[in-house]
Amino acid sequence: MQKILADLLAENMNQWLAIPKCREGEKLYHYTNLSSLKGIVTQHSFWVTKSDFLNDKNEFRYAYKVTKKVCEKLILNESNRALFRRMLKAKIEELNTLVEDQVMSGCYVLSFSKGYDSLLLWSEFAKSQGYCMEFDYSQLRSGIQKKMKMDGCVIYNRKEQCKLVEDTFLRVLKRKDDGRRVLRKKLLSETELVTEEELNPFMSEFALCSFLYSMFFKKECFQEEQEYRFVFWAFHENSGMEIFPELTPIHFREKAQTLIPYIEVSYAHQGGQNPIRAITVGPKNNSDLAVKGIQYFLRNEKIPISVYESKIPLRY
Repeated sequence: MQKILADLLAENMNQWLAIPKCREGEKLYHYTNLSSLKGIVTQHSFWVTKSDFLNDKNEFRYAYKVTKKVCEKLILNESNRALFRRMLKAKIEELNTLVEDQVMSGCYVLSFSKGYDSLLLWSEFAKSQGYCMEFDYSQLRSGIQKKMKMDGCVIYNRKEQCKLVEDTFLRVLKRKDDGRRVLRKKLLSETELVTEEELNPFMSEFALCSFLYSMFFKKECFQEEQEYRFVFWAFHENSGMEIFPELTPIHFREKAQTLIPYIEVSYAHQGGQNPIRAITVGPKNNSDLAVKGIQYFLRNEKIPISVYESKIPLRY
């Protein structure tokens, strides 16, 4: 499994998974507090949170349930389904162990939204008193793409999630080699049985795809977040894999008496252009002073960014 993971990380993972992406010219929004805004602007970097410390602790288990349901529909023979369920669970657990051990710390997720001036997001991420930073998607992506492994829209629609898993299942099953052709015939048959040995190479690849989809699948109740994610992989100790010689320092921030692991990801100003396009002041800030303070701050940093007030009419 470690070799499969290394091979995949060496490639462009966006080619493996059909996750919808922003187009050139689109904007992304980051809701944050004043302290984080100052750090992003002056240090040209983000604090990127470890994936298992995200807000929705159940989202990775949710994606596994979606994958299992789709595969059970495609595999017609009950014995094959039982074997597949057992092996999928084991492979996912192996991946979880692999990316969480002391050698390979795994996934870190940087979240944005496609929603501008959203009451839900103001409340959830900035307590209605923070700031909304507007980024140009293309310039942001270009500035961090050397470190990034995947990016895309979070998918909330269950039918769309199932369709992506099904397409991936069939695509991985169609690899052009004799063993995979035989496996495809057996696995989609009502009567022929597959062995664990026959299924194992396919399962290693498919389980990894399923694991990666889990970073982009969430329940429909979260759809108003309109989340867009950039996914990074970090190694904090020697991984033993030559394609990843660079180690990334791990840091910790405090939140609700809990230490949250994160890495710092810097963004480049491609062609001298800042990917930050504008800053909007939250609806419950003392708007006049907040706008003036940000304008003075940006002028002092010699950064020409427009500053706006939220249009949401909240009162204390």
